[in-house]
Amino acid sequence: MRSPDRALRKYLLPLLAGWFALTACQAVQPFPASPNRVAIIVDGERQTLETESQTVSAALAEAGIKLENLDRVQPPENAQLHHGQLITVTRSWQTEEIITATLPFEREVVRNATLPEGETRLLQAGQGGVYERIYRLTWEEGTQIERVLVRESLAQPPQAEILLIGTRPQVTTTNITGTLAYLEHQEAWILHESSAKRRRLTTFGDLEGRVFTLSPSGRHLLFTRAVTEEQGINTLWIAHTTAAAPAPRDTGISDVLWADWSPNGQHIAWSTAESTDRPPGWRGRNDLWVATVTRETALAHQRRLLEAEAAGGYGWWGTRYCWSPDSEKLAYSRPDEIGIVNWGEPERHPLIKFPAYRTYSSWAWSPDLSWSAESQLLATVLHGPPSTNIDPEESPVFDLWVLEATGAYSAEIASEVGMWAQPRFSPDAETILFGRARIPYQSHLSGYTLCALDRDGSNQQCFYPPA
Repeated sequence: MRSPDRALRKYLLPLLAGWFALTACQAVQPFPASPNRVAIIVDGERQTLETESQTVSAALAEAGIKLENLDRVQPPENAQLHHGQLITVTRSWQTEEIITATLPFEREVVRNATLPEGETRLLQAGQGGVYERIYRLTWEEGTQIERVLVRESLAQPPQAEILLIGTRPQVTTTNITGTLAYLEHQEAWILHESSAKRRRLTTFGDLEGRVFTLSPSGRHLLFTRAVTEEQGINTLWIAHTTAAAPAPRDTGISDVLWADWSPNGQHIAWSTAESTDRPPGWRGRNDLWVATVTRETALAHQRRLLEAEAAGGYGWWGTRYCWSPDSEKLAYSRPDEIGIVNWGEPERHPLIKFPAYRTYSSWAWSPDLSWSAESQLLATVLHGPPSTNIDPEESPVFDLWVLEATGAYSAEIASEVGMWAQPRFSPDAETILFGRARIPYQSHLSGYTLCALDRDGSNQQCFYPPA
């Protein structure tokens, strides 16, 4: 007899095997996941979200919450989402703050000789400058948490106030006989007939003053203009003083050391130098040129009276000349010699020689010359012999002399007058005006007293400044 259990197993085993085979052919279906409930705090409000999202960032996107670059999220956006989780969004942003400071402007006072004394005029209004600082501010939920200086700069420099103050003296109009020419700020100005008739002749701004002389008629001005070192020393120009619109003319002459009009106004004479890079900046050629001036201020019949020469140990300083009143000859002076050059004779005729004065510097002393009205006498200062046993070139003595133009005679008429005495004959040639050094043996530094004497040396009187 068979057991009941064995019979049951016989029938159940095939049934179970078939069931397992059937289920193996079907996919396993998971149980549906329940949604996560999370809370989100953003922009000051709290909201609840049921979501099947797996990360914080996905949940925020599902809730329609847009994050800006500086916003902070807690927990982080890539964190796994859990049921009951609290998500906090902290809004953060940055702004720029500009702070400006006003800088004071300076006040400049410029003295102006064209304005009447005491008168003021505003040339340029002052304007304060602006100094700028730029800060970066960081905010969280409306509260500033950081302030950082990013940049500071001068946004606008201050502009100085410029005030002109007149310095021209209030003077009454003065009548003038003839024409007066003068230099002001390297320009040529003319006064004609009256001090009220002031007129500018040039607009170059580079007149150097080495040559600046009116023609005897006062109708023309001879002057030199500075040039660059590469171009030489200067250039020589002529200007009409009476023309309504002066148009100065370049003579084409350059490197002029001395130039002047003949007393008859028909000619000019000049001497030249070459430019050097050693003090005083030139080396005299010791030559002499003359030319006729036409009515159109052009030069004609230009010729050289004297060839260039070394002229001794002090020839580098150059030779100075002085026309005689009759325009027939020129006197010349060098640091150690005075002489005459006749118009028709291209040679020098020395009148007197003397020891040159040793300056121990880059300048040399040359006598100043003054002709008498009849063109016969020269008044001048000569370097005299020392009163002690020293080198003649170091003698501090300078005496006043009169020289006859043909060399017939010469005479000392006043002793120890000083190197800058600059004698001048009176129009009648009877009196000589000169300066007398108050400290004769230091006459290069001394002040001078204005004196006069007869041309024979008598009746000497000193009158300015009064004793």
